[in-house]
Amino acid sequence: MEETREIIRIIIWGQTAHFRIYGNQNFCDSHPLPPPSTVLGILREAIGERPPEPLELAIKGKYKGIFFDYQTFLHGAIELDHKKGWWVSRKINRYTDSKKGEDVQLNPMFVKVLYKPRYTIYVYSPDYHSYYLSKLNEPEGFISLGRSEDLAMFRVESIKAYKKQAKKKDKIKIENSYLPREIYGSAPLFLPVSHIKDRNLKMQKIYYIQEAVSYYDGAYWETEDGDKFLWLLEYKDTINGKLPKLLG
Repeated sequence: MEETREIIRIIIWGQTAHFRIYGNQNFCDSHPLPPPSTVLGILREAIGERPPEPLELAIKGKYKGIFFDYQTFLHGAIELDHKKGWWVSRKINRYTDSKKGEDVQLNPMFVKVLYKPRYTIYVYSPDYHSYYLSKLNEPEGFISLGRSEDLAMFRVESIKAYKKQAKKKDKIKIENSYLPREIYGSAPLFLPVSHIKDRNLKMQKIYYIQEAVSYYDGAYWETEDGDKFLWLLEYKDTINGKLPKLLG
């Protein structure tokens, strides 16, 4: 008998997205899908607190095109001035000119921007299913796809998913997705997977497949309306320092 799960599906879409690949000096490249750390940040903003665990994540989706823009990055945070009731107070951080007391501004950088993104996030957390569903349907705050200007809309629903087994002759396609392991035609990426409150980002080798060039052979999951995916990561007791676990 096949395994059945009650899961949460989050559909997120917007006009633009940018998931920065750190390390570039003059060009800000972007991951094709939100990294797991970004998804955790989205959940954090929506429910208003650290996402309760255990939970499993699957991430897939695509965008309509790519364009390039210049962006200037300011190192320093804006905080609320309670007397004036507006975001006007500059909070100085470590990127500060110690002599002048002014924020240091980086040079403009060439930025890769994803146009018309649409992503699907699957969340499995049987202990907190109802909690996630109620909180995400009445979000605490706004969410964005990378940068603060990449504001996004999202829709949440509870659906059933079924674990199935495929042979290549079955012609099952898994695509537009992050994968926990390599399959034919997938590319390796090193992505941040740690929680938003972790000071040191933990990286994990994760695979990405855009369009399947070969049919999938192995266990996979399928929703009641026919969407196919693989679970990517499990978060369990990470608040006490345990690393996220790659699935599959």
